[in-house]
Amino acid sequence: MTEYALALRAHTGGRVAHPGEELAEGPVHVTFTDHLFGADPDAAVAAVLTQVGDRPLSVSFHDVPQTQEGERRFARRSRAYLRLAEAADLAVVNSRHEAEFFTTAGIDVAVVHLPLPAAPARRATPQPGSVGILGFIYPGKGHADVLAAVPELTVRALGGFSAGHERLSEELSGLEVTGYLPDAQLWEEMDRIHVPVCAHRHFSASGSLMRWIAAGRRVLVPDSPYTREIADLWPGQIVLVDDWREAILAAAADPEFAEPVVAPTDWGWVEVSRRWRELWDDVFRPWLRGNRRPVPEAQAPAVSVVIPYFNDPAGLREVLAGVAASDFDGEVEVIVADDGSTVPPEVTSPLPVRVVRQEDRGFRAAAARNLGAAHARHPVVVFLDGDTVPAPGYLSAASRWVAAQERAVVVGARRQDGAEPGWLREAWADTDDLERADETSWRFVLSSVLTCSARFFHEIGGFDDSMVGYGGEDWEFGWRAWNAGGVFIHEPQAVAAHREDDWAARRSAHDGLSVAGVAEKNAESQALAHRITHPIARPPGVVFSDADVVVTLAEAVTAAAPGVAERVIVSWLGAGDTQVRVAEAAGMFAADPRVGPQARGRVRVHLLHPVLAPEDLPGLIAAAESLGGVAEIVADGEVVATVTAPRVVGDDPARIAVRTERVSGPVRLERWFAQW
Repeated sequence: MTEYALALRAHTGGRVAHPGEELAEGPVHVTFTDHLFGADPDAAVAAVLTQVGDRPLSVSFHDVPQTQEGERRFARRSRAYLRLAEAADLAVVNSRHEAEFFTTAGIDVAVVHLPLPAAPARRATPQPGSVGILGFIYPGKGHADVLAAVPELTVRALGGFSAGHERLSEELSGLEVTGYLPDAQLWEEMDRIHVPVCAHRHFSASGSLMRWIAAGRRVLVPDSPYTREIADLWPGQIVLVDDWREAILAAAADPEFAEPVVAPTDWGWVEVSRRWRELWDDVFRPWLRGNRRPVPEAQAPAVSVVIPYFNDPAGLREVLAGVAASDFDGEVEVIVADDGSTVPPEVTSPLPVRVVRQEDRGFRAAAARNLGAAHARHPVVVFLDGDTVPAPGYLSAASRWVAAQERAVVVGARRQDGAEPGWLREAWADTDDLERADETSWRFVLSSVLTCSARFFHEIGGFDDSMVGYGGEDWEFGWRAWNAGGVFIHEPQAVAAHREDDWAARRSAHDGLSVAGVAEKNAESQALAHRITHPIARPPGVVFSDADVVVTLAEAVTAAAPGVAERVIVSWLGAGDTQVRVAEAAGMFAADPRVGPQARGRVRVHLLHPVLAPEDLPGLIAAAESLGGVAEIVADGEVVATVTAPRVVGDDPARIAVRTERVSGPVRLERWFAQW
């Protein structure tokens, strides 16, 4: 278990805490067996829960109780394990067989099978007729059963006696015991075994079995729910046994049984750590992405309402009347930002209203909102479009979040005929009203029902006033707000009536997918593609001034043998929307605008060693963002690169395990170009 815990940390990162230590705020993961945390199972669970307190908790359970332990011991351990699983936000086991213990008690658990370790090439020849049992020696491991079944064969234990069980040496007098073996020597001794055996009487997850599978060996195992589960995952290597003597003698007499098969490589620590990241992201997303909701205030003390306006006096009267009818009991001011109307608006309201104007140079809603916000006197700014009428509770519901969290970006409920569009209803359901927002949730920021603090608005530069034409400025604002650490919140109680349908409904009702409608939406998409670098906002293969990823190279790359840097740079350029920053774009990169000192990107990747880009670079970036925005990239146990996103949560970098190729040199470019 300890080995698993250390390997999990090595492949996922995070800070290691020790029993009794004061923990930092945020999610805590515990790799648990009752044997290590207390004098008895209840004390072990109490120690964990006391130290964790009210922090979010995930637990990887090991040595799950089994009925074969005996009635009293099973009852005692079961009570403790179930108590901890009920307290955990995420409970994980290593097999479906183990999961049944918890699901029978009504507790949901996830299954993450033990990893297949990376096995080296075969270095020794099997000793004919030898039988090998891998791992610590303790009661129930099956050594005695195998010795009794085949006394005429050599039975070798690859490992030593578990602490406290040294007296078993007297009962297992015919057993050859290697004692502790360093990892490299252990693999070599495994190669010398003709008949691998996992003879546990009662086991529900086995690292020893996974080692034999990773080595490409056929293994004799007792017929059980767990071994059948593993046989389904990796068929052809698991041999289910009812009669040990018959099975072992048949395998020992078969030279082909000792021959390795093609070992699976589809479930190593790269895949296991990825599954853990997915589970943590699912359960702890608001924590890991820095989007935890504050405890809301009753309301903000004062708000400035900004209304962009153009040639719609009737609509403006309705919006002003809605604001005036608010139940908000703080101070309210209204700024009407006129986008160059033919006739300046005339306003009548019991509230203080100012009109500010800009000349008509096309549809410039972004610039109009900025103009209005520049004249706002209060700390909270409420943006309402000139056709969006707030309900009486709107200002109170939206502003209370910003009063509690200055970086809150609050989206209200914009309804037409009493309902929101289907795509928005789906978005709120999928993201738990944006509490589970991520780096793609800028798509759900609506400037017609938007509330934020004046300070945060100006800190990130407001709306992009270079955008002219209908739509997109709210998504672009949301993109920058997220990357700057905004806390996204959808407030369904901040209801506003939209006097017209949204764009999709209007186009569908008027002219369907007309040429004009598609052209209008395409213009918006192209404008956003230059401003939002995320892969869902722009097509692959197009060079933009700013990439999503900029790669910098350590001296170990730039000063490597001839041809190495060139091969590395080409690999990363081909992995996605990337640019590579170097002091000078020389050689074959002299005319490539993506390479040089001017290279820019949202996410920074710093290469410490000359490695090729991983197969899924966008997936790697998404993983880093899901774990707090800073990560070390690990390949074959070595940190080969770092990733830093603009939105960073916490001080401890995550770790992401990848498969990649390290480039050694010199590289003859002509051969590489031609693939000779």
